[in-house]
Amino acid sequence: MIYKKSILIFLLILVPVNFLKAQEQTVSIDASVQYQEIDNFGASDCWSMQKIGEWEISRKERVADLLFSVDKGIGLSAWRFNIGAGINRTTINHNWRTVETFEVSQGVYDWSRQQEERWFLQAAKERGVDQFIAFVNSPPARMNRNGYTNCTNGLGSTNLIASNTSQFATYLVDILKHFRDEWGIAFNYISPVNEPQWEWNNGSNQEGNRASNEDIKAIVNILYDELFQQEVETKISIVESGDLRSWYQEKNNMRSEYGEMYGNYLAEHFADESINSKIGSHFCGHSYWSDRIGNQLIQDRQVLFQKILPYFNNGLKYWMTEYCILDGPEGKGGHGRDLTINTALDVARVIHYDLTILRASAWQWWTAVSPENYKDGLIYTDYKDNTNSPSIIVSKLLWAFGNYSRYIRPGSIRVKLTGASNKFGLLGSAYLNSERHKLIIVFVNMSESERPVALNISGLDSNENILTFTPYVTSDLAGDNLKRYPAFSTTAIYNVPARSVVTLIGEITDTQGANIFKDFNPIKYKLFQNFPNPFNKKTALYYYLPEPAEVKISIYSMLGEEIKTYIDSEQSDGFNHVTWDGTNSSNEIVSSGVYLYSMQVGSKRDTKKMILIQ
Repeated sequence: MIYKKSILIFLLILVPVNFLKAQEQTVSIDASVQYQEIDNFGASDCWSMQKIGEWEISRKERVADLLFSVDKGIGLSAWRFNIGAGINRTTINHNWRTVETFEVSQGVYDWSRQQEERWFLQAAKERGVDQFIAFVNSPPARMNRNGYTNCTNGLGSTNLIASNTSQFATYLVDILKHFRDEWGIAFNYISPVNEPQWEWNNGSNQEGNRASNEDIKAIVNILYDELFQQEVETKISIVESGDLRSWYQEKNNMRSEYGEMYGNYLAEHFADESINSKIGSHFCGHSYWSDRIGNQLIQDRQVLFQKILPYFNNGLKYWMTEYCILDGPEGKGGHGRDLTINTALDVARVIHYDLTILRASAWQWWTAVSPENYKDGLIYTDYKDNTNSPSIIVSKLLWAFGNYSRYIRPGSIRVKLTGASNKFGLLGSAYLNSERHKLIIVFVNMSESERPVALNISGLDSNENILTFTPYVTSDLAGDNLKRYPAFSTTAIYNVPARSVVTLIGEITDTQGANIFKDFNPIKYKLFQNFPNPFNKKTALYYYLPEPAEVKISIYSMLGEEIKTYIDSEQSDGFNHVTWDGTNSSNEIVSSGVYLYSMQVGSKRDTKKMILIQ
């Protein structure tokens, strides 16, 4: 009897283990159902670039590569430049949070200032960033009522002296024009107010200025005229709302204190015909105080979406222009650096819901580099506390953000994805790139176990097909920083790793390409027949590697003359391809005819023919 009981207990232990094995879930993507266009993913230079800009060039280049390079880093496509208000040691004792101003006196500028921040602005441009936003936390001290760059009690609705509003506008446009004409940086947008619904009294210990709705309108009207007069094409971006609810709710405490309206920005600005034609085609706000998992993360965004939908229908876009963890999913606050996947996943979940519920067209992190013991940086440094240590400390958050920023490039369109909407489990979103030849899927797996996924792709044109997906994984594993893993067939089950952010890239090809993979053996090196073939403008040359290897891909004439070498380096395992556009190594178009292409792996070489018809 005891023996039988032992068997029964043993079986009861085994059954749950087998039963709890993650069940396969189908994720469906319909590329014909399209939502918002993605404008950019970005971050700001506040406040650290003024300090780390002092570093030796190699260390600055390393930071710039991590932020802006699509090969070495996360490929940000927008950069926010803070126009400083002037060094203030009186009411701001944190010396990283007070910034030089270009202005010496009214109409007189010292253009040698903010050179450290300007270095990173140029570094961003050199690495392909072409969207730039200039933003202001405070007008220069001399224009303000208290003579400081943050507020104090008893000032009224704003620190800016009303009669100085024109000077403030001229000051901003003078700077924009100088950047354009002398330094080759044309700012797409100027943001003249930042989180105007907060008081920004000196307890904030950083630059800041409140502004009532009437104060904001006065700035917009005068700034618009000044931009026109100086022939600067930069658009005005407002209002940098510090929370989601202020878009449709008035800040009653501020009205009680200062006698003017703050908040309710949609109705007060974007429905106001006196200024809505003078501002850019988006409204911008911050995702602070809306990230608690229980009652805010989804609910607050659903409410706001219904409020902003009429504005979307009128052609406006929503940009999320600032976020770091101030409160967090459990309301524990942002204190304490976290370089692990934990904060990375919490932020990725916020990004997911901003993109999928609020249909944000841009998503921008707060400060790119932080010296603080706080969850506010993509990259950290201990340089503030030890100037002998110009450290560069990379977080998993940097790479998780890169799962979006590196692959979802400007002009991409979000498309319908269903089957991955569990805020505690698997989340998914999908995008077509601007050329419509890639389908990009981003999965955020919040759970402690891997999630088997079967992909169901529809909505492509009848002559289009996706043969494989290539995963790029960020997880807590040391090497998983946008790590490329082997490609897998679209018909295979893909296991999204536990506690990870994964981007899948699928190349959209002509349907005839499916035939080239017939009888494919995944344990052998393979060069496939090009397709299309014959071809006119371009053709794809696919190859497969069962393991990483040194590969050389070259094109030859029928006489054996080398036309072009595309690859001569180590390549990752899995499916790979190059595209030949019918040009030689000098980028000259070659004539019609039969050409050879070859793949050499070690001593092994495979050669095939293709036909070019010009």
